[in-house]
Amino acid sequence: MLRKLIVAWVFITIVGGSLAGSKPTDAETLTRVGRKVADKVTAAMPDIAALAGPVAAIRTGEILSVEDRVRVRLRTDKALDGAKIIVIGEGGTIRLRGEVTGAPQTARAIELAQTSTGVEKVISELAVPVGK
Repeated sequence: MLRKLIVAWVFITIVGGSLAGSKPTDAETLTRVGRKVADKVTAAMPDIAALAGPVAAIRTGEILSVEDRVRVRLRTDKALDGAKIIVIGEGGTIRLRGEVTGAPQTARAIELAQTSTGVEKVISELAVPVGK
């Protein structure tokens, strides 16, 4: 995303530099180009939940619900790679269901859920598939 913003800024700078000092209508052209670039950058940006990511999961009263905060934390934790965890929230109670690769992943998922803002209770229904 940052790369897209930099490209847009460079584009506007180049176009603006080439049009500077020309005709009065060139300023209008530059304005239209700038608006189009801004619209395209805005359309390319992810939704606010994806943009907020782990930061919003930590802050109190932010964009995400308690369930979503836990989901984001579990999804972004590298120790949980390969785990298939479903998060179900009912108020301050979080239920974790799914498969993990072992006891360390189970412990990490429970720890992340318990330390998430707004979580009062965690119910673990995580299992390790037979043969692992």
